[in-house]
Amino acid sequence: MNRHYPDPRTPVIVGVGQVVRHWSGDTPSDAPNPNALRHEAARIALDDTQAPAVMRDSVDLVMVVRTNADSLPGVPQPFGRCANPPATLARDLGIAGARHVYSVVGGDQPQSLVNEAAERLFAGECRAAVLCGAEAIGALKHARRKRIGLDWTDSVEGPLEDRGIGDPLLSDYERANGLGMPTQTYPLFEHALRQRLGHTREQYRALIGELWARFSEIAQAEPFAQFPAHRSAGFLATESAENYRVADPYLKWHVAQDAVNQGAALVMTTVGEADRAGIPRSHLVFLHGYAGIKDRFVTERADLSRSAAIDAALDIALKAAGKTGADIAHRDLYSCFPCAVLLAAEALGTDWRTADCTVTGGLPFFGGAGNNYAMHAIARMVERLRRAPDDFGLVLANGGFLSKESVGIYSARPPESWQPVDSRPGQQAVDAVPSPALIAATCEATVASYTVVYAKGAPVRGFVLAQAEGGRILARARPGHRATLAALAAQDPVGQRLTITHVDGVNYFEPSDRLGQPAPPGGLPARTFPNVLIRRDGHLLEVTLNRPEARNALYTAVHYELHEIWDNLEADRDLWVAVMTGAGDRAFCSGNDLKVTAAGGDMSLPASGFAGLCNRLDRRKPIIAAVNGAALGGGLEIILACDLAVADESADLALPEVKVGLFAAAGGVQRLTRQIGRKAAMDLILTGRTFDAREAEQLGLVNAVCPNGKAREAALAMAETVLAASPAAIQATREVLNLADQAEQLGTALAASGPVFRKLMKSKDFREGVSAFVEKRKPVWTGE
Repeated sequence: MNRHYPDPRTPVIVGVGQVVRHWSGDTPSDAPNPNALRHEAARIALDDTQAPAVMRDSVDLVMVVRTNADSLPGVPQPFGRCANPPATLARDLGIAGARHVYSVVGGDQPQSLVNEAAERLFAGECRAAVLCGAEAIGALKHARRKRIGLDWTDSVEGPLEDRGIGDPLLSDYERANGLGMPTQTYPLFEHALRQRLGHTREQYRALIGELWARFSEIAQAEPFAQFPAHRSAGFLATESAENYRVADPYLKWHVAQDAVNQGAALVMTTVGEADRAGIPRSHLVFLHGYAGIKDRFVTERADLSRSAAIDAALDIALKAAGKTGADIAHRDLYSCFPCAVLLAAEALGTDWRTADCTVTGGLPFFGGAGNNYAMHAIARMVERLRRAPDDFGLVLANGGFLSKESVGIYSARPPESWQPVDSRPGQQAVDAVPSPALIAATCEATVASYTVVYAKGAPVRGFVLAQAEGGRILARARPGHRATLAALAAQDPVGQRLTITHVDGVNYFEPSDRLGQPAPPGGLPARTFPNVLIRRDGHLLEVTLNRPEARNALYTAVHYELHEIWDNLEADRDLWVAVMTGAGDRAFCSGNDLKVTAAGGDMSLPASGFAGLCNRLDRRKPIIAAVNGAALGGGLEIILACDLAVADESADLALPEVKVGLFAAAGGVQRLTRQIGRKAAMDLILTGRTFDAREAEQLGLVNAVCPNGKAREAALAMAETVLAASPAAIQATREVLNLADQAEQLGTALAASGPVFRKLMKSKDFREGVSAFVEKRKPVWTGE
C-alpha cells in the first residue's frame, strides 16, 4: 500500500529485541546478569533494524531503565552492581560519544522514555536512540539459595545522567500507618473497586481468576515468557499450596512475579534517518499519541475505586492520535495487579472478557521484569503491528501505586503530521481534584478498605482505611498482633465499626473484643488464640499454654499469640495481674518445639521474645507462673521472666540447650546469673542438668512448692493476695524494677545473645543436636 510519509523528523521505532533465560543453577558460569541481558537484547534490536552497522554508528542517546535493585535504597546487592549501566551497554555495543541516561524508578519508565526520545528525535537533539532494560532477579534469588557466588560489578566510567529514585511514592503519613510494598498497598484499590462493583470477596476472587486465566493462556504461547504455563480460572481463584495467600485479596499468581531473567530493547530514530539507513518503510512503527500523568499520594485521592491518572493519560493519548478506545485493536494494559487492568479497561470502554488486554501474558505470567516490563510489551506490540499495518495498538505503563501513568498509541500507519503532545492540561485537571481530609487521632471509624499481609501462611501486617467524623483515616495493626489481623480477615470487614488509637504519630486499629470477652455487634469478630486458653476473672487474667500433646512446647505461632495477649494485659485498665500455666499434668512448658525446628519451620519471634515475654522489659503488671510440670529450656526462661512462681513438687526444671547444640538464648544465661549468682547459675547452664522443685525453691527460682496438681490453685491464691494491694503501687514498683534493669543493662545483655545464637544455628553441632533429639539418639559432637 502506498502511504504518504510525513515530515522526515517524525520519530519511529525501527528495531526491537527481547531475551529470556531459564537458569537452573547447575552451571554458575551460565548465570544471567543484567549487563549481559541488556547487551543481548540491544544487539537483537539493532539487528532487527535490518541496518545494524549504520544504526549503531547513528546512536547518540542510550537510555537504560533503572534496575529493581537500584530502585530500593539500602537493599543489599550481594553480587555488586554496575555503576554506569548505559555507558557499559554503549561500550558492549561499540557505541561511542552517546549521551547516557539512567531512568528514575517506575514501571511507567519504558513508555515514558519512548515519549521523551520521540520528542528529542523530532527536535533534532539526537539522531538515534537505544532504549533498554533487563533484570536477573531470578538468577539472584536462585544463586543465593544455592550459595553460588556471582560477580555483577562490570562497569565503565563515563558521563552519566543518573535521574535517581525520583519523587516519593508514599507520604510520611502513609508509611507510618501501614502502606509500603506494592502487595500491601494495591489491596486498598482492589477492595474499593470490589465494593463499587458490588462483589463479595469470593465473587471478586473468581473475577480475578477469570481475568488472569486468559493472560496465562497468552503467556503460554509467548517465547519470551518466564512462566509460560496455562493456569485455569479455577486454579487461580482457589487458595492452595501452589497459589498461597500473599495479601488479601491476592494469592501468589494474582501479582507480578519478579523472579525473572529478561531483557528488552528498542531502537528509535526518525523517518529521515531510517530512509538514509535503507530500512524498509514496512518495518517502521510510529508513535501516534502519548501522555504522561502523575497522581497524588494514595490516601489523598478522592476515589480509590478509580484512577484519575489512568483516565487522564488515556484520554490525552487517544485524542492526540485521533482515536477512541473502540479503534484500538491491540492493547497491553499494565498488569502488576488486577485492578490496574480492570480500571484501564473500564476507562477505554473495553470488555476484558471478549477483548485481550495483553500482548505478552502480563506481569504475573510473562514476568514482572522490575521497571522494565513495558519495554517487552512495546517490543511485542511493534512486531504485531508490522504484521497488521492498518491496526492501532495501545500500551499503558504504570509506575508506583497507580501513581505514574504513561501511554503510547502505535501503528505501522504513518501519522499525517507528528507533533509533541502536551499532557499539562490533563495533569492540571488531576491536581485540581480536592483531596479528602486525613486524620491522625483516636476515634471511632467505619472500614472502607483494608488488607492483611501473609508470610508462610501467617498474617504478619495489615491496615484499614476508614471513614471517621471529619475525614479519612489510615491505621495499622500493632506489630505482631496476628490474632487481630486474623480477625480482620475472618469476614469482610468493609462497613464494620472499629476503634482507632493514635499513639506517638501512628494510628492503630484495635480489636473489637477484650481478652476473654466476646466482640460487640458490628465490629471485628472476636480473636482466637488456637494454642493458648484465656480466662478472665475480675481483675485477673489466666493464661494457659494449650499444647499438652507437645508438652506445651512453643513455636512461632504461639510466641505471637502470647505477644498479643501480654500487650493486651498491659493496655487493659481492668486487668491487674496474670497467672500463667500449662495444660495437662506433664509440663508447664518444655521450651522450643524442636520438631518444628528440625522440619525447617518458621522460627521467627516477636520483638518481645520467647513466649512474647522474655524480651519484654517494660511490663508494669505482675505475672505469676504456676509450674504444673516440666519446665525445660524456654519453659524455665519463662519462669525467670515472671515476677512470682509456684511449682508442683514433681516439677522438673532444666536449661538443657547445651545438650542439643544450643544455649539458653531467651534470657536464661542473663537472668539465671542475676537471680541465683554466677557459680550456681553456671552449674545449671553448662551441664544442662535437671533439678527438682525443692532445689528450685532453695535457689530462689520459685516462691513455693505445693502438692502435685495444686500449682494453679496456689498461684491463683497468690494472685488474690496481690490483687488486695494497690494496683497503682504495684505497677509503680514494676516500673522502678524496669529502671533498675535498664541501669544493669539487661536489655543490652539480652540483645547480645542474638548474633551469637544465629551463628551457632549455622554450626554442624546445632544440626546434629536437633537431629539427634528428633531421632531419639545420642548426638555425636564435632565442635564445628
